This record gives sequence, C-alpha cells and structure tokens, in this order.
Amino acid sequence: MIFNKIGFKTFSFKIAFLLLFSVIASAQVVDSNLIIGEYSITKVTDGDTFRFEGLDASTRLLGIDTEETFKDKNAREKSYEISLEWPKEYNLIHSQKKNGFPVKCDSPFGFETWDWAKDFTKNVEIVRIEKDDTKRGMDAFGRYLVYLMMKKDGKYINYNIECVRLGYSPYYNKYGNSKRFHKEFLEAQEFAKTNKLGIWNSKNKCYPDYEKRIIWWNKRANQIENFEKKFANTENYFNISNDGEYDRLLNYIGKEVVVFGTISEILKQKFPILLRFSIRKNVSFDAVIYEENESLLNDLNLDEIREYYVYLKGKLSEYNNRLQIVLNEKSQIWLE
Repeated sequence: MIFNKIGFKTFSFKIAFLLLFSVIASAQVVDSNLIIGEYSITKVTDGDTFRFEGLDASTRLLGIDTEETFKDKNAREKSYEISLEWPKEYNLIHSQKKNGFPVKCDSPFGFETWDWAKDFTKNVEIVRIEKDDTKRGMDAFGRYLVYLMMKKDGKYINYNIECVRLGYSPYYNKYGNSKRFHKEFLEAQEFAKTNKLGIWNSKNKCYPDYEKRIIWWNKRANQIENFEKKFANTENYFNISNDGEYDRLLNYIGKEVVVFGTISEILKQKFPILLRFSIRKNVSFDAVIYEENESLLNDLNLDEIREYYVYLKGKLSEYNNRLQIVLNEKSQIWLE
C-alpha cells in the first residue's frame, strides 16, 4: 500500500477494519461543555495535525504524538533517502542534542503514518471535536487540545485512541494523562506492543527509543498529578498551564506565590537572563536572573529543568506588562 517501491511494512486493511469498532470511543451523550463542535476535515497535515472547515483555530490532538515527516512535493523521495541509513540518520541527529533527551525529526515512518491518516479519514464526512476537561482547552500556541470523534457507518470512534492501538503513535502523556480516556489509551498501547504494530515493530524505520520517551513523559505526567493532589486548592499556588490561572495570578502582584509550569525558552544572550514560561500567544511569564546572581546558572541544571515541570517561588512583580519572579537563590526553583 505505502512505500511499495521500497518495501516498507504496512498494516492490513482487514486488521484496521476489525479494530476500528473495538475502540470505546465515547457514548453518543457527552457533556456539552466538552464539545467544541462538528466539522469536516479540509486537510490532513500529518498523523496528528488536521485542519477543519469553519474552526476558528488549529488543533493539537491529545494523547498522541506521531513521528515527523517531510511535507513538500518531494516528501516521499526524501523519506526514502533517509530510510536507507536509518537508524544511523536518527542517531546522528540525536547525538547533536546536548542534554540527551530524545529528539523529534523527520522519519520514514512519519511519512507512512501521514499516508495512513489520509487514507483512514478519506471517507469521513464529519468529525466531532471534543475537549478533555474544562481546565485546559488550548495550549500556548493557541491550538485547541482535542479528541477527534470520527463518524463511520453511523458510529463514532476515537481517532486518537485508534492511532495508538494500531501503533502509529505511543500514548503521549508528556503534558498530563488523559482525564477521560487514560485507561483506554494504556490498553490500546499494550495491544500495539503485544502485537508488534507500528512503532513497536523493530523492522519499521521509526524512532528507536520509545521506552525512554515513555519514562520521561510518565515522570512529567506524575508531576502534574502530584501538583493537583497537593496544591490544586492552595490559594497562592498556580498551575499556569490551566485556563484562567494566569489571569488569577494578576491579582497577586506584590505577594509571594508558587508557580508551576514548564520553561519554554531560555534567553541568555545578555543580562538579565530570562527563563520564559509560555502561557498563550503573546502572553508569557518570566523567571529573571540578574547579573549579580550569575552564579545561579552554575547551580541550576537548566538542561534538565527545562524538560520537566518546575516550581518557582518568589514575590510576584510586573515589568513591561509581563509578570515575573526574580531569582536570587537556588531554593526558589525546584523539581518534585
């Protein structure tokens, strides 16, 4: 079917069909607060990126993270070329990342996944786009965080879970476990691993380090759950990834607060050095290190810290319409 020219292994339509209706997609009755709307697909950009007619923003599909792919007119040829030296090609790219965490890059399997996604959705007339909960509906890039409920033969299936079940994606919980479908995602992933589908088949030319990725993502997901259990109802603690928390934070200028989030960017070309937390488009929060506290850079393992959720403690202030906390000592920022 896909990459016949170079012999890439693909999955049988028969298997896909049999599995299609095994997904517990959702009952027809869903909390209306979780439904964004029903739309038709206008473009399949890759395995986990779609565009929809009439939707006012782009989307990020929850619980999945398919491999990257070339998208220009020569995508197939480029994918074939890197397949000839895979995984050597991947290992070279990975070695260039200083902190040792797994990388995202174009892969032969990413292209195959894209082909599968286009074929899987070609006869889908309408999709229902749903949120996970009411706490976090959009990410820092202004994308809806969603599940795609696809209507086929009069029934809805959860595309996100099906993608994991067929091995086109791991269960991606880097930004937290699914509130609605955690169990289903785990079961789907176990099915794919047991049956050596997709990324779980060593013969496929995909990222070779998924077990390492999952350990990393699970730690982050556990950090979020730990925060929710311990501090969700603590007045001066703020998970700034959640909707409304940044706006609530505006009422605490001049007070000591604890902020929980991920560092999206480190600006260290000049002083003051900024550890930037992205909230949404054109809105961010900074941890500030002035030159007199330069020694903090040696005390903090920034390469590791930026890969996890961190706690930041201090007096909240505002500069150039941006909220910030000034770091004077190492104890103000930590991992749990």
